[in-house]
Amino acid sequence: MRKRIILGLLIAALMLPAPAAGTELGLTSYPDGIENFFAGAFPPPGFYYQNYLLFYKADQFRGGPPNPKAFIFAEVLRFIYSSKIKILGANWGTHLVVPLVYTDLNSEVPGFIIADDRRFGFANTAFDPIILAWHFEEFHVTSALEIQFPGSYNRNNPASPSRNYFTFEPILAFAWMPKWGLGINVKMMYDFPTRNNEPLTITGARDHYHSGQAFHFDYCVDYAVLPNLRLGAAGYYYTQTTGDTADGVKIGFHGREFAIGPAIKYDYGRFSFCVINQFEMAALNRPEGVRNWVRIWYAF
Repeated sequence: MRKRIILGLLIAALMLPAPAAGTELGLTSYPDGIENFFAGAFPPPGFYYQNYLLFYKADQFRGGPPNPKAFIFAEVLRFIYSSKIKILGANWGTHLVVPLVYTDLNSEVPGFIIADDRRFGFANTAFDPIILAWHFEEFHVTSALEIQFPGSYNRNNPASPSRNYFTFEPILAFAWMPKWGLGINVKMMYDFPTRNNEPLTITGARDHYHSGQAFHFDYCVDYAVLPNLRLGAAGYYYTQTTGDTADGVKIGFHGREFAIGPAIKYDYGRFSFCVINQFEMAALNRPEGVRNWVRIWYAF
């Protein structure tokens, strides 16, 4: 009987793993690491289409549920318009990002499943009404204000593709992109998420959950070995600056993570092809795994 009581208390403690994660389940509405070779430079006037494919697998979660297993496949559609309209000397542009995501999450202790869920649907759609791009030959500066809208969500499904809240995200990006030699891209972002009034049941919150603010950036350092071929390293850094709150009570947990990996870009006519492999590390209160990106860019 004593062993059963101890086992019951252990399971009860494990039933509340998610509040120890920075943001709900340690996830955010922006897919970190998605920008790399073009991260700091908005394209010249014209219409563009990008298609991203993400294959993500994680089996570690410091500060989160035990024995985690996560697999995510995403196809992300990005539509870009860059105009000749000048504002403060910069070209004005806009974009719309629509992600379709399949998520498979699992967490368990021997003989007891904490979470086992699979879902497919729309993740948070991103719209940026004001993108300002300055071009100084090989040096570029981009500023923007992105709004991320909720997509497919059910509070009883931890694998829901969407975070059920809006995020307002100011952006400042820089790029050094010579035709030959070393190139550098950095896209810096700061997240202001609104609160989720239908929090995931697994978090233990009843009325609302408010994920903390965060600073993060995508980066890429590359080298042109040919006019149409660049090799380098790309990844991201993420750190939460304010803690989460659940039902108005400060939880105080902060997420943190760094990722790096090899990257390659090849240009062919109006197409650009990018392949990036990112290894996550130094994670705290967030999943840790490997992200594999494939990106196709087409200029109309």
